[in-house]
Amino acid sequence: MFRQFFVEQMIGLIHTSFHIIDEKNEPVRTYGTRKIEEDFFERNLGLLKNIQLGITGDYPVILMEETRVFAIFSRGMQKGQVMVAGPVTEGPLSTAEFMRYHERYGMEESQAYIPPVCPLNRFISGVLLLHWHLTGEEMTAAELWEKNKEHYIPTVNMPTRISHDIFERLENPGMHNPYEQELRELESIEKGDVRSLARSISEVYEGEIGILAKNPLRSQKNIAVGNITLASRAAIRGGVSVEQSFSLADSLIRQVEEIGSVPEVEAFKREAQYTYARLVSLGNTAGKEKRKTAVGNPLVARTKDYIFNHLHDTIQIIDIAKEMKVNADYLSHVFSTSENLTITEYIRKEKVRRGENLLKYSDYAIRDIAFYLGFCSQSHFTKVFRQIAGISPNAYRKKFGCRTGWNIKDTV
Repeated sequence: MFRQFFVEQMIGLIHTSFHIIDEKNEPVRTYGTRKIEEDFFERNLGLLKNIQLGITGDYPVILMEETRVFAIFSRGMQKGQVMVAGPVTEGPLSTAEFMRYHERYGMEESQAYIPPVCPLNRFISGVLLLHWHLTGEEMTAAELWEKNKEHYIPTVNMPTRISHDIFERLENPGMHNPYEQELRELESIEKGDVRSLARSISEVYEGEIGILAKNPLRSQKNIAVGNITLASRAAIRGGVSVEQSFSLADSLIRQVEEIGSVPEVEAFKREAQYTYARLVSLGNTAGKEKRKTAVGNPLVARTKDYIFNHLHDTIQIIDIAKEMKVNADYLSHVFSTSENLTITEYIRKEKVRRGENLLKYSDYAIRDIAFYLGFCSQSHFTKVFRQIAGISPNAYRKKFGCRTGWNIKDTV
């Protein structure tokens, strides 16, 4: 049974408006809708037509219109009526998208309508929850996408396109780069062996890297994204925390998208691999035969993730143990046995490593860095930094600093 209260709460969760439309595309009722959004639906006859075509009566239909996402609900509604959730966008509109959007629907510049931003996974969670409310049926995200695939041309055409591309490949034979060479690169990263990685990258082999897009720059960027993704997983197998590795990958991939030439992408891709290898190498505090990786011990992996996510806090072992729901002494024993250093030593090393990064690449004062990293004072930070890095923070900055002037505002 449909309840207004439920939909009103959904507006706050997924930041979108809801429109109930009859079979004549006439509005019946709206929730959380601004006047400009009502104008948008009235002017968007193509969308209204697609809404009617998308009605199946069985499941929520997810429609796309350029970068805007809608969900259509017909099951659980009154006969002849549908509910439309949206539009939302995954991220802010670009200037070109904004201008195209307003021009297409005859909106005045002063109206300045921008669809609400909502990550797709959150929007889908809201769609599934509303579907359950309307029908009493539980549906998973996997089931929703499986049912919706018939609405997306690329998905429908996938088998045909695969057949065509493989046929073209066989008509113009050539070999891909050897799989074994790729494995050697990944194994070098996993071991933190920078020299071995350099040798693997320098290997001469018969074959070529695949073409992943028509545009050469886009193709190279796609290859770089794949390389960084694989390197991040290899680093995790080598003992780097999952959160640290994934966060680094997020940053590197965003940077790839900003590069404007193929040579720069190639150089950046290789440096990203070296960055992961060096990260693993720094974490290898014991011989591999003695050190169990975090991948082999989920408790250790979760502890490392907790520490990474709280580097700007004062971290207590008892707080980690509570989060892990284990005894603090037991956690300390498992961690030290696995990593060959105590949790406290690991926390200090990670804080100093983060401090090194801030000293190199930011303009933060040393006292501010100490504060951000949860130290009680600058002198305490300096003492710990010197013990681990063998040099004072000030001397480290003078020796290695290559600051570019970013500050807190730049990172928001």
